[in-house]
Amino acid sequence: MDIRCVSAAGASLGEGPLWDPSHGVIWWVDIKSPALHAHHVATGVNRSQSLPSRLTALGLAREGGLVAVGDAGLVRLSVAADLQVSSAEVIASIALAPGIRFNDGKVDAAGRFWAGTMEDAERTARGSLYRIDDQRRITTVRRDIGVPNGPCFFADGTMLTTDSARGCISALTLDDDGTPVAEHEFAQFAPSEGYPDGMTVDAEDHVWIAFWDGWCLRRLSRTGQIVAEIAVPVQRPTCPVFGGTALDQLFITSATVGLSAEQRRRQPFAGGLLRLEPGSLGRRSPRFAG
Repeated sequence: MDIRCVSAAGASLGEGPLWDPSHGVIWWVDIKSPALHAHHVATGVNRSQSLPSRLTALGLAREGGLVAVGDAGLVRLSVAADLQVSSAEVIASIALAPGIRFNDGKVDAAGRFWAGTMEDAERTARGSLYRIDDQRRITTVRRDIGVPNGPCFFADGTMLTTDSARGCISALTLDDDGTPVAEHEFAQFAPSEGYPDGMTVDAEDHVWIAFWDGWCLRRLSRTGQIVAEIAVPVQRPTCPVFGGTALDQLFITSATVGLSAEQRRRQPFAGGLLRLEPGSLGRRSPRFAG
């Protein structure tokens, strides 16, 4: 399969890719060296902007622009014509304990933003999963998480969420308010297979997962069975997202953090944004309703 690096950014911890049809770009962040990146899909032009604090996950805002979680909590970002953030407004503050930061997050079909937190040093399972609704009310949904990733959502609203440290993906059935009413193990992976990281669901209700230290993406069926595996030229892919006007391209963020100089030399695309055409179509991202 033809896999290309469309943005050789060399990010420390590239994450949070998001297709924005209004601007025709894939937005993504570097968590460890705080920056917001934009890749214009039609032209191939890349833009980047250093940030004063960390952003870790992105979503589309109801009236244009972006929402994001990071050190300041949930913020609304206004985007200028040159794809630079022109303003940032905190719309929900979440007090985190020392040493805890946000990680992955996503908007569900009801317009709620889901975001996980983790211990930055990754020594203990002190992370949580939060839900922020259209009234900007914050609810703690899960605790004692090592490294939260995902979430993503099947067509019926079932949420998949990962604890990458444990190699486990859980499936949660939610009621109309977003409260979990049932939960079961969706998939479990051994360290030798890589650690399941970010995820996205395609139009056929299959889930695509990036595997940290796994050198690959895997596509899983609705019942958690591996139906495809695609090798990628980076050791630490972090998160996939479908993009482009037809949603027929898959973009993958990646990381260089923790790699030796020799490993980075052998992986010139590490920390970049990769693109491939997987033969599947994606679904459009919902907008945050708050």
